[in-house]
Amino acid sequence: MPCFAQGGGEERVSDSAAGFSFGPPSGWTANRGDDGFSYVNAGKTILLVVRPHRYDTFEAAVRDTKLDAGTKILVEPQDLKNGGKFVRLGKQTSEGVAVVDIFVLFSPNGGGVTIIGLADQKNAGDSISAAAAIAKSIEFTKPQMPAATSSAWQSVLSGKHLLYMYSGNGYFEEKHIYLCASGSFIQTTGSGGFTPGNSDGGSFAGRGGRRGSWQLNGSSLVLRFQDGSVGQYAITRRQASNEVGLNGNRYFIESQSVCR
Repeated sequence: MPCFAQGGGEERVSDSAAGFSFGPPSGWTANRGDDGFSYVNAGKTILLVVRPHRYDTFEAAVRDTKLDAGTKILVEPQDLKNGGKFVRLGKQTSEGVAVVDIFVLFSPNGGGVTIIGLADQKNAGDSISAAAAIAKSIEFTKPQMPAATSSAWQSVLSGKHLLYMYSGNGYFEEKHIYLCASGSFIQTTGSGGFTPGNSDGGSFAGRGGRRGSWQLNGSSLVLRFQDGSVGQYAITRRQASNEVGLNGNRYFIESQSVCR
């Protein structure tokens, strides 16, 4: 397994709403979406994703990273010197083994950052080095979120369907959260991406569904899943009345008939 080397050279990237900054890989194609940041190398053989999370444990953060059922652990979770943990996963595809490196870091202000590297076996060494360099460069700050009351958000979100969609640099993700007026919720997710080195893409994908109860705590939406895990989203207003920000990511607010 390659050693983790520090990289850099580019101006630091910041997400003040989520409360972190990092040094991006030099010379890579960058994109900022509602769910964070993504980077693709010049050869389009490596995809890096940097996104905030609101989990308290490594297990909860990895559990919400949806991958195919055939994904296996290649390197068992191990502690990182700067906090958090790392794990390497693998998935057999028609083009070979797709390797996924996941770094989960935790902020002293709650939540943290997940860094994901996706590559084939040939480029896995460069992928893990680039992802590890970002992980080592992470600096946390206090999130800058405007205050709001639970009652105000209750009238906006109760009984609604919250829809998140992202697509860019060969990676796509969608999330549906149905907030039932009864206090229960249903969440379905889907994600995927290209197989590095294969222009046809789309071979690394997953989908899942979970249930639980929801509540508002000031300007935060708290989802308590049936398995005992908890997701927390800082809520912010957006210009469009049919949109809301959850941890800085844009969700569309829609009517729904799933809750009966």
